[in-house]
Amino acid sequence: MTEDRTVGTGSLDVLAAAVGGRLGAELSATAGDVPTLVWTDGPTVRQVTEAARAFAPERAGRLAFRRDLSERSVALGAIRLAQSTGSLACGLPVPVCPDAVAELWRDTPLPAPATEREDRLVYALLYEVRDDHRSNHVTPGQICDGLAVRGVAALARRMGLDGADRP
Repeated sequence: MTEDRTVGTGSLDVLAAAVGGRLGAELSATAGDVPTLVWTDGPTVRQVTEAARAFAPERAGRLAFRRDLSERSVALGAIRLAQSTGSLACGLPVPVCPDAVAELWRDTPLPAPATEREDRLVYALLYEVRDDHRSNHVTPGQICDGLAVRGVAALARRMGLDGADRP
């Protein structure tokens, strides 16, 4: 049995290339029960959905869209959540977990460090977690757990950042 990779005006690959070109992102297409456009970081799901509707409106409603986050984006999100002063309605801090990181970035295109300090904290966290797992690739759960074990202040002190005890 062959896969149906057609999407109205062309194949899923053509749609991925057209939408990716319009948004300046590299999208890939997966066929299966539900054809899916997949990309890492870059535009939001809403932005890709709108671009797909503009290119192939008759088929876009039957597509799924999945934005994966790179290790750097997960680490940055975990650090931002850990430093946030916002709390849940019950008064507890927002948990630092992969789902909370994904929610943090849901409406943010191209997550990136806002300061050199954040960039260095991301580097330190990824370095430590990769070292813990003796791997060049770590999961979002491993990144969040690694931050929970260390804490932002310890990473900042290790990197020699001024004001290591402040967000």
